[in-house]
Amino acid sequence: PEGEGEIAIEARGLTRRFGDFTAVDHVDFRIERGEIFGFVGPNGCGKTTTMKMLTGLLPPSEGSARLFGEAVDGRNLKNRKRVGFMSQSFSLYTELTVRQNLELHGRLFDMPADTLSRRVEELTQRFDLQGVLDSLPNALPLGIRQRLSLAVALIHSPDILILDEPTSGVDPVARDDFWRILVELSRKDGVTIFIS
Repeated sequence: PEGEGEIAIEARGLTRRFGDFTAVDHVDFRIERGEIFGFVGPNGCGKTTTMKMLTGLLPPSEGSARLFGEAVDGRNLKNRKRVGFMSQSFSLYTELTVRQNLELHGRLFDMPADTLSRRVEELTQRFDLQGVLDSLPNALPLGIRQRLSLAVALIHSPDILILDEPTSGVDPVARDDFWRILVELSRKDGVTIFIS
């Protein structure tokens, strides 16, 4: 309809079966650019499976997922560069320091060295990680690890952020701080956020 914003994420009849088991059954939704979309449901209802289909980590059995009008394809690097993904288990390399985690993820997205250096500095300040750059992730409190995981997911400046239960187990103060950051990303940076 007229007046609608640009559609960032769209699912049509999105379905995923594992043998005889249907994990996701004909899911439909449309999310506009800059929107924060909450995806709610009990454990085991298919939230993570849906997110994996949106990121291209898992192909759908039926239906389609589109990002900015383009079909999701896990092999398409251009498509993948538009998405940042943060899982509830925090995808961090525990043997690497905070700085090394940020730099490695930037290199995985082919960021030029000078751009990456500036981006690491920017995110380090934005998420208050200056004092822990040389620390290993497992030595950090959960709330700081959570902010680091978000910074890692944002290192390549994605248009869409997909967050799988990112505040699970985090204390209320850290959770409030995290939501403040998400609202700012949505309003100020126009990032579309899909969160379970």
